[in-house]
Amino acid sequence: MTSQHEKRKSKRVSALKPTYIYLKGNTIQVHDISNEGIGIVLADGAPSFAVGERLPEIPIPLASGTVTIRGVVSHVSYTTAGKMCGIQFLFEGTEYQAVIDFIHERLQNPAE
Repeated sequence: MTSQHEKRKSKRVSALKPTYIYLKGNTIQVHDISNEGIGIVLADGAPSFAVGERLPEIPIPLASGTVTIRGVVSHVSYTTAGKMCGIQFLFEGTEYQAVIDFIHERLQNPAE
């Protein structure tokens, strides 16, 4: 049986500066991000997310301005970090480069 980690095509980056995005009217902490999706921490009182749910606007804050990307919830699970939600990006155009830029801007140690 293939694990979720083995199914990933791109490396997840979790060594981020404290990063938050605004979803469903709430500020939500980003746990990790890859070229394909984003993992968020669902703290107590956070809105609910359902597997398969489509998210029309995931804001990706960049130094040059915010880019919005569509996505779909791929999982909701519990880990040692708390309740987590994985969202797969659904790219329509130039958003892919925005994700790459976001990762570089948010890295704790950019030299890595």
